[in-house]
Amino acid sequence: MPTGARKLDRRFGKEGLRKIAPVLSLLKQLGEQYEKTPAQVALNWLIAKGVVPIPGAKNAEQARQNAGALGWSLSPEDVAELERVSSPMMSGVATLSSL
Repeated sequence: MPTGARKLDRRFGKEGLRKIAPVLSLLKQLGEQYEKTPAQVALNWLIAKGVVPIPGAKNAEQARQNAGALGWSLSPEDVAELERVSSPMMSGVATLSSL
C-alpha cells in the first residue's frame, strides 16, 4: 500500500492500481528489453513525447537512476504501444494542447 499523501489518493488504491496494471506491465517489459528500470523507461517515454520531466530525487542514487533515462531512446513502436495501453486512463484528462 502507498504511504504518505498517496495513501489518501484513490488513484493509488486497489482499483487505481488495477487500472494502470497494463502500463506498469509494459514499462517492466520494456525495461527488461532495454536493460533499464521501469521508471527510466517512463521518463524516456515522456521525453519522446516532447515533455521535459522534472523527476524528484531524495538522494544521489535516485538522481543517478533518473539520469539513466537519458542517452537512449525508445523505438517509435514502443512509444506507440505505451500510448495505446495508457490511452484508456487518459480519457477526460486535460492536456496542454486541449486547454
